[in-house]
Amino acid sequence: MLANLNLRVNYVVDLATVEDLAQMSEAACTVGFCYTLSSYLAAGLEQHFGVPEIKAPQPYGFAGTDAWIREIGRVTNREELAEAYIAREHARVKPKLEELKKKLKGLKGFVATGSAYSHGLISVLRELEIETNASLVFHHDPIYDSGDPRQDSLGHLIENYGDVPSFSVSNRQQYQFYALLQRTHPDFILIRHNGLAPLASRLGIPAAPLGDEHIAVGYDGMLNLGETILDIVAHKKFHEDLSRHVKLPYKKWWLDQEDPYILAKEPSLIEAI
Repeated sequence: MLANLNLRVNYVVDLATVEDLAQMSEAACTVGFCYTLSSYLAAGLEQHFGVPEIKAPQPYGFAGTDAWIREIGRVTNREELAEAYIAREHARVKPKLEELKKKLKGLKGFVATGSAYSHGLISVLRELEIETNASLVFHHDPIYDSGDPRQDSLGHLIENYGDVPSFSVSNRQQYQFYALLQRTHPDFILIRHNGLAPLASRLGIPAAPLGDEHIAVGYDGMLNLGETILDIVAHKKFHEDLSRHVKLPYKKWWLDQEDPYILAKEPSLIEAI
């Protein structure tokens, strides 16, 4: 994307060389697509080396990507290039997105990932008009290192794409995940860390473990994620067959509970079970 603004990307930190890291203080700006992971380093570069951090929504969906590109254009004095790129991408992507919407119509999704990444994925799912009324985030970050409200990823999601009625914070506990899924009965799950996927399969629900975290970023990200979802729901019957031949490792008492956090609220129940 940034090549369209005549910017050369120095991609850090994962797999970066010492030479790559040494160039960070010379950058025109620092950008990220998951503020949970990038904001500490970006804030440090701004505070100690004067490298401006891009303070904008994350680049997911049209609203976030447009704002992200525009802020990069403003900071690097490339506003005209930014607007031209945004216009081209809207014209290119929107017809393809409409075709994907037809194929995805009627599907219900569930997102189980880290905090900021979940907010971005839900934005993309709603661009695809996939019903997404539930999410499990592994942590909640009420503020990022810059302290700038433009990086409020949850606030951006709610303002631009609406509320998430069933929104839970829990650190990847399968026994709690069961009750959350029973509330919404999704057609598929997007998962960043694979530990929850086996439980979903036991319930007949296919899951997409997003090993490549870039898949949903930017304009192409909406198309990429839509195609990925089509791929996983095509295998739904396999998971349904599996669910008929396996048992969950929980007592009936627990399976009947509607509140996944009841043991935290009433610790005395643990002794009574």
